[in-house]
Amino acid sequence: MQWNDWSILLSEVLGQFAIGAFIIIGGVMLSGKLCFGQHDRVIKVLPLISWLLIAALLIREATLMMMQSGINVTNSSAVVFVMVFVALTLIYSLCEDRLLGKEGARKAIVVIMLLWSIAYIIDILSFSANKGNISNVMTIIFSVGFGGSLLAHAMLVKAQHKVDPLNLALPVFGAFIGIVVLIVASLDIATLIEQTQHGILLPFVLRVISVGCLLVATGLWLMSLLTKTKPVLAMLACACTLAIIASVTISGSF
Repeated sequence: MQWNDWSILLSEVLGQFAIGAFIIIGGVMLSGKLCFGQHDRVIKVLPLISWLLIAALLIREATLMMMQSGINVTNSSAVVFVMVFVALTLIYSLCEDRLLGKEGARKAIVVIMLLWSIAYIIDILSFSANKGNISNVMTIIFSVGFGGSLLAHAMLVKAQHKVDPLNLALPVFGAFIGIVVLIVASLDIATLIEQTQHGILLPFVLRVISVGCLLVATGLWLMSLLTKTKPVLAMLACACTLAIIASVTISGSF
């Protein structure tokens, strides 16, 4: 892989983490389980999603500008989805900060953002499937499911949420996604080992790194359940970083 492939992969992973996290956060906001103070704290951490999406766009566009030739692995429509989502996020944040419109209208914006997020996921999955890139489909499922849930959990902990069932549901769901991805990543390990005998080491090394980061990230995420303590933001932040590394490296190993 060339250097530009890695930066494109990183931009895609960051966008998928952010969109996956918003699906969880948006669902929590619409659930009616948050009191006024909790809702206000969740709103304050919501801009993180926009910043991640903007960073993903900047990395992607900077890479394309520095490239000498075109790249054939990007999905142009995904950029439109991200830009519209960022615009909707800014509109919603403005409405919440200034209390513009009725509460029902502000909830309607969240619903639109959720539907737009789902449409984005369907678009990137269908793009990868049409290209015959099944490995990329698994990476998207991991980034959106595992990474998005982990990031959302970290944001909720930062916002001091009191929806205790999520402290169980999100890690268990993430662990399930992680197990599925781990099984898929192990299916062709014999082929990767055989490639090392012919001097092709990089795919095997990347696969080992991705699996290792996935296991450690899952362990950190499940630590609060194993020790029966409250989730710690620092551990969740470390798990998020490891999950990003795992997602990028597993993409490069196929």
